[in-house]
Amino acid sequence: MISEHLSEYYGLPVVDFVIPRDWKGSEFAYRIGIDWDSEDQSTGLLDVLLTVGESRELKALVIGPWFSDDSSEDCQPIIEWLAKHAPRLPHLEAIFLGDIVQEETEMSWIAQSDMEPLLRAFPNLVRLDVRGSNGLSFGTLEHAGLRHLSFENGGLDRSVVRQLSQSLLPNLEHLELWLGDQGYGRTASVEDLQPILTGELFPSLKYLGIRNTETCDEFVPTIVNSPLLNRIEVLDLSGGDLSDAGGRSLLRLKDNTSLKLLDLRHHYMSEALCEELKSLPMEVNVGEAQSPDDDWRPIYVSE
Repeated sequence: MISEHLSEYYGLPVVDFVIPRDWKGSEFAYRIGIDWDSEDQSTGLLDVLLTVGESRELKALVIGPWFSDDSSEDCQPIIEWLAKHAPRLPHLEAIFLGDIVQEETEMSWIAQSDMEPLLRAFPNLVRLDVRGSNGLSFGTLEHAGLRHLSFENGGLDRSVVRQLSQSLLPNLEHLELWLGDQGYGRTASVEDLQPILTGELFPSLKYLGIRNTETCDEFVPTIVNSPLLNRIEVLDLSGGDLSDAGGRSLLRLKDNTSLKLLDLRHHYMSEALCEELKSLPMEVNVGEAQSPDDDWRPIYVSE
């Protein structure tokens, strides 16, 4: 469950922006969002942001709820606004789209949109984080600036993974995919990940996160055999339902020389296996051990 808004983003403290005097300088990230009973629109708050003379220096933007009482509204107006006004935000390097907590709506209900216009409008964008996956797409993308791409959701459609596999992102270093729960829209499978796991797509990749994944035991053996693991530094499998059945295959990494961190937080593995995994030649995080509930192993966030 995600219950708190971001307090830090892109290495900058996050502050809410509503009126011009909320501007504190370019060394802050600014959060735009509306409440459920608000008569304002997020695009209206973005218009206000542009009235600040120094807004051209904005580095990081966090978008909260763009809906009031109808959470089925997608973020297309936000995407269109940002694409239209991109020339007035020449230093914007990081965007978090969907800083929305459970109290505002369930993550699996967040309606996203086509990200392609946004990414094309900001060729210097370094980081994009998207929470929610309903309606999410970004076409076949070429972007030389993007280094960090993250999709947080309760159930990722395979079309997103396939579009990603057809994209040209030569400088991407951090790729984070929350695959989610089949009961909340996930259709992405281990087969869909194969083009990524070959290690040929993203030559600069250092971090791979296959997080918040139901049936994680089915994914891990394939991931462990991936050529990609011979050159990345971090493999993040946290937030899923990993048990001994899949976790034991991670012991094959005993001869791996490139990984510096194996992140397995929020898991269902036994203490005995956790101790074995700690002997691997990289840092292994097996914190946040969970207890199954009558053979049901909930992931970190599904609904």
